[in-house]
Amino acid sequence: MRVAAWAAPVEPEAEEKRLERLARTAAAAAAEGARLLVLPEEGALAPSPQGAPSRAAEPSDGPLARALAAIARAHRIALLAGYREACSGRVYSAALLIDAEGIGLANYRRTHLTAAERTAGLAAGAWLSVAALAGHRLGILIGADLHVPEVARALVLSGAEALCVLGARAPQRASLLEPLLAARAIENGVPVVHAGWATADGVGARILAPDGAVRAQAREPGGLAIATLDPPERLRAGLAERRPRLYVSLVAEED
Repeated sequence: MRVAAWAAPVEPEAEEKRLERLARTAAAAAAEGARLLVLPEEGALAPSPQGAPSRAAEPSDGPLARALAAIARAHRIALLAGYREACSGRVYSAALLIDAEGIGLANYRRTHLTAAERTAGLAAGAWLSVAALAGHRLGILIGADLHVPEVARALVLSGAEALCVLGARAPQRASLLEPLLAARAIENGVPVVHAGWATADGVGARILAPDGAVRAQAREPGGLAIATLDPPERLRAGLAERRPRLYVSLVAEED
């Protein structure tokens, strides 16, 4: 499957302009043969001058979800878009997967938060997500999920053939992200798709092969990294040689 990852621009803009920009980006990705466009964390939202999303959190079937579905249908491309979800009085950093027909396939809520995010009122999701799209199984990670190696490993053990990472909304240096992304690809033997925010020292968007090699990258604001995903190499990653009984402490109940 051919996939595109967006290096989202950070400059403030009106919500309507943001959706228009996203529609143009979806059209460009589809014209290059991509069947999926991945956005970063909160990438479907227009940043405010203070750096916070300008749109309030809303349900997974709210106006923003409907607007994204319309873009997917119009340009015949699936979208994996980060937004802020409101549900049962809580707010989540979430990712909505919409297919080329505009049908919602999955909604993942970020499971790993910083102490500051918890204090600010963001809630953590309660499950990981592997979603099927066009005959492929995709593991979804958002932001800080990337820093916890067990997340990627659990997704691959659940059948994920590729990892899609919605890069963190907070600026993250390329010097930190690049080795992390390569490690997640190599240790799990799967390609990794990272959509990020285009900042001066950020990684932007990149697509990696199972051996950690960079297949495509884009650092400029609004740029696209586009590549055909390599098949997974699970045996090479050493998954067959695992000895889970030695790692039982990793699944011990939290106090």
